[in-house]
Amino acid sequence: MQWNDKENAGFTSGAPWIKVNPNYKEINVESALADPNSIYYYYQKLIQLRKHNPITVYGSYDLILDDDEEIYAFTRTLQDDRLLVILNFSKNTPVFALPDSISFSDKELLISNYVLDPAVDIQLLTLRPFEARVYRLK
Repeated sequence: MQWNDKENAGFTSGAPWIKVNPNYKEINVESALADPNSIYYYYQKLIQLRKHNPITVYGSYDLILDDDEEIYAFTRTLQDDRLLVILNFSKNTPVFALPDSISFSDKELLISNYVLDPAVDIQLLTLRPFEARVYRLK
């Protein structure tokens, strides 16, 4: 574990038996805890999203783009609740087109790993590298 930017990433004062990754000065627990936009806090938000939304566990799953090699998109539905999950699994900027079969009157952005304008039209989106978004559709 890379705990901080000190010698041996703060893991030991002795000689580590596994070589320390050279990125330990930038990527470590201490840095993550000091950055409110770090992966640590992003995962906390994901855990809370799952904990407070039974749809993420119990909702029916429907894949949207069966053959897309970059975008993994699906909906989850539980009674009147519906989530739209859009994930770019590439370093590219693919375009996501929401199928006409998915209708909604309103949307709420629940989480994203980029800063977004929540009012953006989700019918046609250019996704950034490794972008993830979850919307509640109404």
